[in-house]
Amino acid sequence: MKRMILLLAAVTIAGYSFGQKKPKINQAEKAREEGNLGEAKDIIDAAIEHEKTKDDGKTWYYRGLIYASLDTTSNPQFQNLANDPLKEAMKAFDKAEELGGKNEYYISDANGLPILQSQQMQTLWGYYLNKGVEGYQAQKTDQAVKYFTKTQLVQPKDTTGYIYAGLAAQSGEDYATAAKNYYTLINDLDYQSEDIYNSLIYIEGTINEDKEKALALVKKAKEAFPNNTDFAKSEINYLIQMDKIDEARNEIETAIAKEPDNSNLYFTLGVMYEELENRPKAIEAYAKSVELDTKNFNANFNLAVLYYNKAVDLIKQKNNLGITSEDQKKAKAMEGDIQQALKDAMPYWEKVLDLEPENRAALESLQYIYSQLKLNEKAVKVSEKLESMGDAE
Repeated sequence: MKRMILLLAAVTIAGYSFGQKKPKINQAEKAREEGNLGEAKDIIDAAIEHEKTKDDGKTWYYRGLIYASLDTTSNPQFQNLANDPLKEAMKAFDKAEELGGKNEYYISDANGLPILQSQQMQTLWGYYLNKGVEGYQAQKTDQAVKYFTKTQLVQPKDTTGYIYAGLAAQSGEDYATAAKNYYTLINDLDYQSEDIYNSLIYIEGTINEDKEKALALVKKAKEAFPNNTDFAKSEINYLIQMDKIDEARNEIETAIAKEPDNSNLYFTLGVMYEELENRPKAIEAYAKSVELDTKNFNANFNLAVLYYNKAVDLIKQKNNLGITSEDQKKAKAMEGDIQQALKDAMPYWEKVLDLEPENRAALESLQYIYSQLKLNEKAVKVSEKLESMGDAE
């Protein structure tokens, strides 16, 4: 009796196995093409479980297509048939590639021409990118971030989706999401961009008020872009804000000791002294920078500004004096200092103009200096130049 029961059980199991029909994966793809996504999903879900189809790369390829269609469909009847269908689609595509080796899957278009999986992925990526742009242009930043993030799933190594997602998130003041995308760019994808660093520094330093993280980013940015003087300035600013003045000074002086002919290092030293409101030391450092490289635009510009502002400060002090004989005597004595400060500023503004012939700040400053120093011909030429440039935008 026991033997009979076992035989009956075996027959039952075998009968159950033979009763499971092999899913027709081509039928699943046909249903997808015809827009019957519910039917397509049912067939393909069964196929990935069935013994005869679960290890077929084409099964997983079709599943990727079907689930991608579930994610992009505008038909509300099918929009909630799966949780996170794009994620499932990408898993399926990866599985298909794993099983198919070097073979690339494809479907045929209406003319019978093959559409390769790589082409379909590019189309899918473009679809999400365009949807993200539409959301951004409509000022629906959450929607924009959603679709830009989807492009990252389709092409995880493409930087575009991360850049756009970060910008859209920052525009919508979702700084955590923006930072996440920016960090992925610089750390994981090795995308080095001055703008991305500036955004991250702003988020960490200003929004999150984490000066240590901001300083670390500034140092990394300075290393990636050694010619960007703004990063050098930012580093000094943060060090000063964090009461690390000695560190700032030591770092610059150590660098100068290694590269005594480096004009940019003296410029950075000048920036530090300027931040510490030590004008004489700043002028000394900038002057050394210009001595080493007469074409150092930033050093020339900052020297010009420092001397010019010295003249402006003296003029303000003079104008605030009273009308007593003592005040008038003091004003007359100050006039010589004002004239000297303008004379000191003049050659540096002229060099700035030589390096950038349409620099409006230099032209306007020189127009005033030439007028004050009675250099009338030069003043006229500068005025004519300004008029030819028109109003600033």
